[in-house]
Amino acid sequence: MTELEKLRLSLKQDKPKEKVDFLKIFKDTWLKLDEALPNPPVAISIGTYHYRNELIPIQFGTYGNFSCIVGASKSKKTFFKSALLAGYIGGQATNFFSEIRGHNTEGKIILDIDTEQSKWDAQRVSRRVIDMVGSDYPNYKAFFLREQDAKTRLDFVEYLVNDVYKGKVGVLSIDGAADLIENVNDLTESNLAVQRLMKLTSENNLHLITVIHRNHDTDKPTGHLGSAILKKAETVAFVEPDKEIGIKNMIVRAKYTRSFPFDNFAFDVNDYGLPYEVTSRTPF
Repeated sequence: MTELEKLRLSLKQDKPKEKVDFLKIFKDTWLKLDEALPNPPVAISIGTYHYRNELIPIQFGTYGNFSCIVGASKSKKTFFKSALLAGYIGGQATNFFSEIRGHNTEGKIILDIDTEQSKWDAQRVSRRVIDMVGSDYPNYKAFFLREQDAKTRLDFVEYLVNDVYKGKVGVLSIDGAADLIENVNDLTESNLAVQRLMKLTSENNLHLITVIHRNHDTDKPTGHLGSAILKKAETVAFVEPDKEIGIKNMIVRAKYTRSFPFDNFAFDVNDYGLPYEVTSRTPF
C-alpha cells in the first residue's frame, strides 16, 4: 500500500465532526429584554450597605461567577482565602472577620484546591479554615495537586465538580490558578482555561475563588492568564502590605468590582497562625 493510499484510508476512518446545534444556542442565549430576572444570589459578602431603608449585603462573590485574589509572593493571599472560606462556613469565623458571611450555604460542599504546596503545607492551610470555624465541617473538602501536571489538575477539578459532587458545590477555591496551564503567557491556552472555569461556575451555579500572583512592582496579575482572569472576574481583591504601618499588617482592597465595593480593611496573623481583622473599615 502506497503512502497516498494509506492517507486516503486514514481520512475515511476519521470520525465526522459533531454538528453544532445553533438552534439550541439561539434559544439558550437569546436575552428577552422584558423578562424579569432575579439578581444573582450572593455566595459571600463583606459588610452591608443601606439602600431604600434596606440593609443589603455587599457581595464579594455570587453563585455562578468567580472572583480573584491578587498579591505578590508571600503577601498572605492564602490567609485571606482561608478567611473567605471560613466566613462562608460560619461558626466562630466571625470572631476573626466579623463581616465576612456566607449565604444560602445549607448542604453546600466547599472544595479547597491547592496546586502549589506540599501535602504537609496544604494540610496545615486547610486545617486553618477548620480552626477558624471552631469545629469539623464535613462538607469542607481539601485537595493538593502539586504532584499532578497542569492538564490533569484542571481535568480533576472538573471531575470533582461535574461528577463526584455534582450539583452540591457552593464554593470552589483554586489556590494557584497559574498552575492549571503549562504557560501563563500563552494567549490561547489562557483564554481556553478561563473559559472552562467560567463554564464550570455557570453550569454548576457555584462561586469560584481563584488566587494568582501579580507581577513585581505592578498591579498586573501574571501573564495572559492573569489578564484574562482580571477581565472576567466579578471581584478582584488585592492583598498588599500596609506601607503606613509596615509589612506586619496586610490591606485588602476591592480593586475591581461589578457591584458596590466593600471597604478596605487590614488583617494580621495571630500566634496560632490564624488571620484576623485588626482595623475598622477606613479609606486607606
